[in-house]
Amino acid sequence: MKTRTTKPFDISRVREFCKLVNEGKTPNEALIKMKACQNYRNPLESAGMFWREKNGTFKAVERIYLERYELFIEEKRKYLKKRNQVAQENKNLLLSGKVKSFQKRNSYKEYVKQATLFNQPKTTNAPTMKPKERQLSFIQRVVKSLFNL
Repeated sequence: MKTRTTKPFDISRVREFCKLVNEGKTPNEALIKMKACQNYRNPLESAGMFWREKNGTFKAVERIYLERYELFIEEKRKYLKKRNQVAQENKNLLLSGKVKSFQKRNSYKEYVKQATLFNQPKTTNAPTMKPKERQLSFIQRVVKSLFNL
């Protein structure tokens, strides 16, 4: 069984990338075609290996000098360091329990408990029951309303 090995992104692969971009591919398409990591796009752009023209197309440098390649390597290190730092902070937040989006298991405790028939608050000054008053019959009510009694 043959396993896929990652090729180092050396100066020859940067040349290949620039050639693909100058042929009309976008930087993401060029990296996909080269089977390279998409995270190389930001360091390549910040090192000045490619740029966007006013008409929206991408252009890359024709010749890659050692100084520009070293600038790319430095930008790649900064990018990876920053990405790893953010990942470590997210991991620490997750472990400390400060991220609320991952606490769905205990989210039911955050809601205010609503009163139902079985858990109503007890009141000390509950109204007392009055004795049932005598009600008038239908005929008595009609006579009362007719004669305004």
